[in-house]
Amino acid sequence: MNIVQSGYECDYELRLFAGLFFDKNEECEIKSDFSYKENRINVYTEINYNGKTYSEDYYFDFDIKDKSQRLIKKIFTSACTKSLCHAAMKIRKINLPWGVMCGIRPAKNVRLLLEEGYSDSEIEEIFKKIYEVSSEKIKLAHTVAKNEEKLLNEIGKNSVSIYIGIPFCPTRCMYCSFVSTDIRVSGKYMDEFVEKLLLEIDKTAQVTEKLGAYAENIYIGGGTPTTLSAQQLTMIFERLKKHFDFSKIKEFTLEAGRPDTITEEKLIAAKNGGVNRISINPQTMNEETLKRVGRTHTPQMVKNSFDMARKAGFDNINMDLIAGLPGENVEMFKKSLDEVIELDPENITVHSMCIKRAADLKRNIDRLTDSEMMNEMLSYTQKRMKETKREPYYMYRQKNSSGNLENVGYAKEGCMSTYNVNIMEEKQTIIALGGGGSTKLVYGDRIERIFNFKDPIEYIRRFDEILERKDEILLKAGEMNDRKNT
Repeated sequence: MNIVQSGYECDYELRLFAGLFFDKNEECEIKSDFSYKENRINVYTEINYNGKTYSEDYYFDFDIKDKSQRLIKKIFTSACTKSLCHAAMKIRKINLPWGVMCGIRPAKNVRLLLEEGYSDSEIEEIFKKIYEVSSEKIKLAHTVAKNEEKLLNEIGKNSVSIYIGIPFCPTRCMYCSFVSTDIRVSGKYMDEFVEKLLLEIDKTAQVTEKLGAYAENIYIGGGTPTTLSAQQLTMIFERLKKHFDFSKIKEFTLEAGRPDTITEEKLIAAKNGGVNRISINPQTMNEETLKRVGRTHTPQMVKNSFDMARKAGFDNINMDLIAGLPGENVEMFKKSLDEVIELDPENITVHSMCIKRAADLKRNIDRLTDSEMMNEMLSYTQKRMKETKREPYYMYRQKNSSGNLENVGYAKEGCMSTYNVNIMEEKQTIIALGGGGSTKLVYGDRIERIFNFKDPIEYIRRFDEILERKDEILLKAGEMNDRKNT
């Protein structure tokens, strides 16, 4: 696929939308010519495909006066993608519920427009006319934005979140692209990894104190943290309690994740360790699909793990499902969602299936579930969540998902995850520890990232560098603060 642009560059966005219409092996040439004169945007797009030419000449009146550069860039980009999609629709029809809206955080566009002074009705009009978003998705974005805003307004001054990455899993799922290694290969390094992690917690506590900050949220993810033993988890919890004031911790999440790693002993250790929110992630309640994607648990194990968590005293449980897993149709997804709802967790997160480069599934499947089927699954999710009084409160989209659709977290009143919103909206500094963690230093609109090594062996062997990167947090924070004050 060859894309040539003139007048305005948004190559990433054009390739993203072109990829929704054309397979990577199809040959086509796309030319995009952008101009802005006398408050009018004009984008002429021409697609040469299979010896024929398809075009779209798109016009839109827009006065950039008093508009922020962020908004101007979004409007210019949407004009280019809209012209492309209108031309491509003449070749093949594709359902695009999010229209030509780019970016991984649709709700952020709502907040940006609110900050620009637009009213709710004006925002709805912009979403419809400029971005061509469906009414259902407009309502979803608006609701998420309002719920996010409530949580963002509650972020404590000088607070940070702590993320701890545990890069081990019992096996690697076919669709997974997260930082994790199969313990059949890396299990022998788990003890040494935990020993180093405890030292990194010590160092992080020192750095947090020097920043004049305190920990407001802790999130232990992965990988599958419950691949560790109850004893190893307890060591981590105790070290955290030693250094951080748990009276100020709003939310402490442990991704218990895969039911085949969950035991009563680990759940009790987590509860005693201060964890107040856990995830138990079935992904699907169809046993054939679980086998197909490399999961070793069964639907009954999901139910057993959930019952154990309730008995251990957890009253805030999240459960993840994936819409559009290979071989699943709409009815199979509905069955999974209804069975999870019957368990009655406080949080349900529904992800749209996507194929990532690092996932084994990419080598075994060329096409995702049809976008119309996917949207039917997600529409059913919205309907059922509303019926069961769960509100959508955080949302993001991923590249290479069918129909450019969304992942949404739903929660009952009072159970929305502050950490999930913080990591999406990047309004609070997150200090990352462990394997594959990414520290995000946030000072106003400025963000600096510092990465930990992904592989547990590299994490262990180069641990001195991990500690040096913790010192780098202080250095960069000082520089960002100086720039903020000048």
